[in-house]
Amino acid sequence: MLWGFIAVIAAGFGGAGIAIILNKISGGRMPKWLTPFAVAFAMLVTTISNEYLWFQQSSANLKPGVEVVSTIESSAFYRPWTYVFPITDRFVALDTNSLTAHTSGEGRVVGDLYFFARWENTQRLQILFDCATGGTLPMVPGETYDDVTAEDFANPDGDETMVTAACGNGGAQ
Repeated sequence: MLWGFIAVIAAGFGGAGIAIILNKISGGRMPKWLTPFAVAFAMLVTTISNEYLWFQQSSANLKPGVEVVSTIESSAFYRPWTYVFPITDRFVALDTNSLTAHTSGEGRVVGDLYFFARWENTQRLQILFDCATGGTLPMVPGETYDDVTAEDFANPDGDETMVTAACGNGGAQ
């Protein structure tokens, strides 16, 4: 967040510098509103580009074995350009390195999901995957889940991308 703020301020100075140079080159014939307009425009463009680049930069910085399984795009009235090009401001990643077989039955694995959101702390949740039915079951810390049955999975169809990533990586073996 601090580096984004510094980038916006630097862009404002850059925009002002360009406007001042253009004014000097033209012999002072540029309109007086050009400098504040250039500052505001440069700051706005930098802010918008930071918003759009956040997902690419964040997902590129994930450690090996962590796969993005879901993205959430948003639009807002105070960012009207997002109605044309929605911004990815949240995503979910599965740590395939954390996948382990579960004691409750064949074809069940436990793995860590990470929830990333712009301007928020990362959240972690352990999920029990039933590879046979495609179901998922969020696990409460401290519970054992040793006697889980197929009926315990609230969503038997789960999130296909997430289940495929968990079960397709050898976690069910």
